[in-house]
Amino acid sequence: MERLHQFAHDIAPTLEHVYRPRLVARNLAYAFPDADQEAMAQGFYAGFGEVCVEVLRALSMERSELAARVTFEGAEALADRSALLLMAHHGNMIWATCALASTIDLPVSIVYKLPHVRAMREALVAIAARFGVTLVPVREVRRRLVKTRQRPQVFTLVADQRPGRDRRSARLCGRETAFFAGPERIARALRWPVYYLSCERTAPARYVGRIVKLAEPPYTATSPSILERYVECLQADIDRAPQDWLWSHDRWRDSRVAETEPR
Repeated sequence: MERLHQFAHDIAPTLEHVYRPRLVARNLAYAFPDADQEAMAQGFYAGFGEVCVEVLRALSMERSELAARVTFEGAEALADRSALLLMAHHGNMIWATCALASTIDLPVSIVYKLPHVRAMREALVAIAARFGVTLVPVREVRRRLVKTRQRPQVFTLVADQRPGRDRRSARLCGRETAFFAGPERIARALRWPVYYLSCERTAPARYVGRIVKLAEPPYTATSPSILERYVECLQADIDRAPQDWLWSHDRWRDSRVAETEPR
């Protein structure tokens, strides 16, 4: 594992020049206008390289090794009933989800937009199968929930992707940001509690997953917004370790403040 991480750091300068450098620089400039953005970009590419090699390593990693590298705080909250678990592109969400499936007794499903690149898609499918995680295509969410809603389970959503038409907005990194409206609607319809999974890198190839409750039924018209609580947790993670969020994602492509962007 140490050799893989050294390789990741060796290729980081190359990644910084070829993998969306302008987008990363622009996103960091808006989120942290007063920070050393060049240093932050370097930290992002180093961490991004580490995550890439860690994901590849998961193709052959044993469950016992993954359990030693990813530990959890608060996982007991997911022990005895169905729950909606919201994640983000922070830390290593692939390792975190797979390790969680080996930590709790309930089945774990994850809804995710699979990559368009065939090799990446096949790798993620193989990793999920290896650790007992069910991948649910976005278009099949409703059918899958209707079919399995009576079974205790943990249904995981990566909720910081740029949504389609079904959206709500909140401020993230000082910008008006669109989010999926689905998580709140699912939680209210199924009357499931909602949790946030924070994935913190504590050392190379070492993470701590912290499970924090966002909301629980009964839900009423005056219940706090699940989206707002999610964004608060995500913002705290980004502020704590900005290099570990996916700045290469064109998250604000259709932002309401687009007219203020530099030409």
